[in-house]
Amino acid sequence: MSRRDTPFVVGLVGSAGVGKTSLLERLIPEIAERGLAVGVVKHASHGFQVDRPGKDSHRLYASGPSAVALASDEQVATFVRPATERTVSLGSAMAGLPAGLDVVLVEGFGWEPIPRFVLVRPESAPRREHLQSGPVLGVVQVPEPLPDAKPSYADTLVRKIALEIAGHPPAHRGPRPCAHPRPRVRVALGVIPSWVQE
Repeated sequence: MSRRDTPFVVGLVGSAGVGKTSLLERLIPEIAERGLAVGVVKHASHGFQVDRPGKDSHRLYASGPSAVALASDEQVATFVRPATERTVSLGSAMAGLPAGLDVVLVEGFGWEPIPRFVLVRPESAPRREHLQSGPVLGVVQVPEPLPDAKPSYADTLVRKIALEIAGHPPAHRGPRPCAHPRPRVRVALGVIPSWVQE
């Protein structure tokens, strides 16, 4: 399948603990099986530490460079220090992704104006900002998980959402944008389906 010039960027938004990561884990292979290259951006609202103190790469980053790349034959990781942004934009986060992706799945970044699926528990209503910040492709009702368990998603629901994402037409076929300060996205309009897990 041919690669898109600009990836389709779609978000999963919802309250903490609703099951966004669990759904992403299921969607990624489902979309990739359709021949699409998938990237993921996750907003870590409480910060994170990828590297371990004392390791060479951690020591190098701590010494103050704007960026450090750590490379092996299996993977490449780049640690970039945000220039001036207090809240990192989705565009800045996406700048670290490679070219040639067909789809970028975004967890969080609910304030960004991107198409999204809003995840809610059956007894909860979607938050207003999740419905108003960007086009809503669907509201997904997530069943309450068993105690000490992650949310579980039916295969049919995962396939429906993956087909919705994979079915978006390729982005515009012009020249590839240079270092994207803000992601260019395609907006899907229409009725907001509400998907309930069967």
